[in-house]
Amino acid sequence: MRHHLPLLLSVGWLLIVLGVSIAAPMISQVNPLHPVAEPLLSPSQHPPLGTDALGRDVWTRIVYGGRLSPGSSFAAMAITVVVGGIAGLIASSLGGWFDRVIVWLSNSLLAIPGLLLAMLLVAAMGPRLLTVILAVGFGGAPGFVRLSRTMFHQIREQNYVTASVALGANRTWIAIHHLLPNAKNQLLSLATTHYAWAFMGTTTLTFLGLAGDPSIPEWGVMLNAGRAHLIDAPWLALWPGCAISLTILAIHRLGAWLSQREEGY
Repeated sequence: MRHHLPLLLSVGWLLIVLGVSIAAPMISQVNPLHPVAEPLLSPSQHPPLGTDALGRDVWTRIVYGGRLSPGSSFAAMAITVVVGGIAGLIASSLGGWFDRVIVWLSNSLLAIPGLLLAMLLVAAMGPRLLTVILAVGFGGAPGFVRLSRTMFHQIREQNYVTASVALGANRTWIAIHHLLPNAKNQLLSLATTHYAWAFMGTTTLTFLGLAGDPSIPEWGVMLNAGRAHLIDAPWLALWPGCAISLTILAIHRLGAWLSQREEGY
């Protein structure tokens, strides 16, 4: 039980974030965009986590941020997994010059740090939350291409795949009936690991002001707004900072457990 305590705490925290995000309107009936009291009120019975520089309820913004921050990160991760997974699958299935081109492109893009690549994409597309999601998603794709291609190559070397080829199965049939079904657990583990990276990437970019709208209740945006009040109102940065840190740690722990389970530990 003690050995699994970090995992249980991580899953418990993620379930709390999920539940709070779903039930946000029932948990707090306050509009997260509208002032409710005087600016920079310290945490008290009302409001429980204080107010920000515009008098908005920090608790309400944290609750609604549980929708935007994990949700946008999940969307970015989904883009990474779909784009990178499909590219890796096609490269492994077709081989030849197409495989070499995919490898060359992914290696070339991997020379640029993923977060820097995402920042360049946001600069090209314009600062908005949607562009942050797209940038983080496509910024993580080159690394996922490399991992998924290696994984599919390993599956293709199995005896049952060799037997299917000998019986005349084409590449599409092998990809659908052998590669994808046998890779689903590894893909889930990789996706969870990349979710942590996507979460860190999206909150970093929104913290840097690349979400465009500074009023949205997103944890990175809130952390950025709290920078100017670290002395007189430290709670403005404390609560979103804790939410970001705990969520990333929880996702990392879940991803590590999935990896260990896949490897048979």
